[in-house]
Amino acid sequence: MTTTMKALTLAATLLAAGAAQAQERLTMGATHSASSFYAYQVGITNFLNNAVEGVNINVRELGGAEVSTEALLREEVDMGISVTSSDFAAMNGVEPFRGNADNLRTLFFFAPLPLNFVVAADAGVDSVDALADKAFNPGGRGTSTERQVEQIMETVGITPDWLRAEGGDALDAFQNGQIAGFVKGGNHPDGYIQQASSARDIIFLSLDEEQRNKVIEAYPFFSAATSTPSEFYGETEGEVATLQTAIGINTTTNLDEETAYQIAKAVFSDAGKQAASEVYAPAKAIDAAQLTIDAAVAPLHEGVIRYLEEAGYTVPDALKAQG
Repeated sequence: MTTTMKALTLAATLLAAGAAQAQERLTMGATHSASSFYAYQVGITNFLNNAVEGVNINVRELGGAEVSTEALLREEVDMGISVTSSDFAAMNGVEPFRGNADNLRTLFFFAPLPLNFVVAADAGVDSVDALADKAFNPGGRGTSTERQVEQIMETVGITPDWLRAEGGDALDAFQNGQIAGFVKGGNHPDGYIQQASSARDIIFLSLDEEQRNKVIEAYPFFSAATSTPSEFYGETEGEVATLQTAIGINTTTNLDEETAYQIAKAVFSDAGKQAASEVYAPAKAIDAAQLTIDAAVAPLHEGVIRYLEEAGYTVPDALKAQG
């Protein structure tokens, strides 16, 4: 090899190394891989890695919003799956969090998250009240769904015979007839509920208005929600009334403003909406930018605020960190 060729090869190697170093490597804490939201996280990070210059995000399965947020606050990940309830708990130092997470920031929310109370049609359960002493799974072990359902049932004074299990194990227990039902957070159609209904006929339970109001008064991160699941599965007729939170991605003040700005710009774009809907069908009908403003509990990241205001959205003062 000539001296000139050696020099060119060395220069190319150095340029490649420089480009690699320029890539900001970030980690996103994710829910368990059996969830449709895990598929969303993988899909949206693939999109962001192509859409945002200089960013390389990898997904790390952690198992739920609370676990992910705890890892985020320990600086083990740079962003992660979140729901309004876990953000509220972190901001207010409520178990399992210790101390107020003043550095927690909202990056974006991508879907409302209604809680679906699902029971077998042959379980002899026709109301939430009838779940007392019944074998029942409140959601995957350690997930925000599990904690939310505990809060709801304690508030309305109903105590099932809880089966604590990971999502896959709870599904097996339901399909094998070991439990009467379970709670699954998410919009319809939901793959997990579809799997459950393939083994046993299912119905959906409603919380009555008094129950819903009582829970919302105690836990203001909830809001009332309705759905018509019979369009997709089950034998429940008409509308089902429940409670919902929202699911999204949180971060901390450690994430720099420009990176947060570029992520928000990409996620809230038409291309971002299309990418999201390819891995999570309900995203097609969701205005993620407005949902982020409506649902956020933790302050919005300053980069997100900059994008939203440039795009013409009004960001409430309550979502802007003070000081």
